[in-house]
Amino acid sequence: MKKAFFSAAVAMILCAGLIVGLGADLAYAAPHLSSFDLHQHFNLTDLAHAAPLALAGLRSKLTELTSKAEQKKAEIKDDTAPEAARTIEADHAKILTEIEEVRAQIRTAEEEETRSQRQTPPADTAARAADIVGIAATARAQGVDLSTEDEQTAIRTNVDPAAFRAQMFDRLAARQTPTNPARVTQDDRDVRRTAMTEALSYSLGAPLPAAGPSAAARAFMGRSVIDIAAQSIDWRGGMVVNARQKDEILTRAGMSTSDFPIIFENAINRTLEGRYALAQPTYRSIARKQNFNDFRPHTTVKIGDFPMLQKVLESGEIKYGTFNEGKETVQAFSYAIALSITRQMLINDNIGAIADLLSSYGPTVALFEEVTFYSMAFNAALADGKTVFHADHSNLASPGTVIDVTNVGKARAAMSKQKSTGGNQLLQNAAKMLLVGPDKLTEAEMLIASITPATVATVNIFSGKLGVLDTAQITGNAWYAFADPAMGSNYRWGYLEGYEAPRVRTDEPFGTQGFKMSVEIDFGVGAVDYRFGYKNPGA
Repeated sequence: MKKAFFSAAVAMILCAGLIVGLGADLAYAAPHLSSFDLHQHFNLTDLAHAAPLALAGLRSKLTELTSKAEQKKAEIKDDTAPEAARTIEADHAKILTEIEEVRAQIRTAEEEETRSQRQTPPADTAARAADIVGIAATARAQGVDLSTEDEQTAIRTNVDPAAFRAQMFDRLAARQTPTNPARVTQDDRDVRRTAMTEALSYSLGAPLPAAGPSAAARAFMGRSVIDIAAQSIDWRGGMVVNARQKDEILTRAGMSTSDFPIIFENAINRTLEGRYALAQPTYRSIARKQNFNDFRPHTTVKIGDFPMLQKVLESGEIKYGTFNEGKETVQAFSYAIALSITRQMLINDNIGAIADLLSSYGPTVALFEEVTFYSMAFNAALADGKTVFHADHSNLASPGTVIDVTNVGKARAAMSKQKSTGGNQLLQNAAKMLLVGPDKLTEAEMLIASITPATVATVNIFSGKLGVLDTAQITGNAWYAFADPAMGSNYRWGYLEGYEAPRVRTDEPFGTQGFKMSVEIDFGVGAVDYRFGYKNPGA
């Protein structure tokens, strides 16, 4: 009886260990998520490489302990004395306790690994973005009409740099007219200005392309701000050895006839643009983009409100339907912040300090957009006077519950039952993602984790069907379900047409030492519907 008891216990341990190991392996193979902080990239990458080694060690230890428990169980024979059997049982119990401790460590390590994978971007993301930014800058210098939005879209949609370069060649070829045999060449001053801008942007923190800088920019790589300023004014005063010479160079370079203000401003813009393009705020995954032609309020049309078709009468008469235009409006506003690059920083030639000053501005602007969305639009009042998530909109659970199969199923059903203002069913309104705050992230990830079920009853029906987004802008236990914004969204966001990214303006006002700089963006966001989301207050 004792032997049979221990055999059953060890068998249960082995099965449980197999499930933990298999689940962890699959979790380790899950795709990386894309949200990350550029300042923490290298530390997170190191942790991402170290975590699998520690986890592998814990799994190896679990296997070793399981084998040890099996061997300890085998020590009990039919002729084993009762006192000796009790000693073996005590030793076996200690091994079982140690096994449970190792399992707990494995679960903790798996959670840390998953979290680090969510924060660690693919190794080539920055290099690919830098390649595209460099290609775009070269294309613009050659006269290609390329908007910032096209460039950022290429970065965010993982367009291969080689394919992007081919697109730029096609655009350049399209500009040429076969009837004009004249060759158009760039002025040497323009070539030098572009090269200086590229080199200075790398010094200020712009990601360096995998292929390195352009041939023209290599001549200026590693040059200080003072060197670039001196080159821009064709300095003939010999080697710069003292602060007075530096001050003279900066004074002359700051004049409107010099190229330096343009070079400096463009280098800062290029640096900011590259970092901003890598940021991935969560609101873009649940809202639909719609740029603005001006700063006036823009009225939106609700999806699904086109009138239903009706049978043509025998006389050939076609009945008229009514088109329901929404009353919700969205408007773009200008936002900006000013800062200064002091004379001391420039004379000290402290390009590292300037780079540090600029390094967080890309992610900071993206964070500003995130905060603005959740504070102004996420649960804003609509034209009917009710907030986006309201019991009268049939998109608010009461009371709040945990995130489980049953309650996520209720959220999906409620969304699928939504109707247009004309009373027609929507063609498709399936929930595609769960949005949670930090307190509910692990619970949501556990729901959709791809773990091989032990029985049919434990099959995870949401595996592969729902994604998980998390943002620190959501606090507490509330969780949300949202449709794919390509099919329908409760929100609109966009920029002023032609200004699809933050931009930097520099100035050297009279009576002020150094440069004044402003970071500006024209951005709008608003709530326009309620049918494409569902809120559960949580529990």
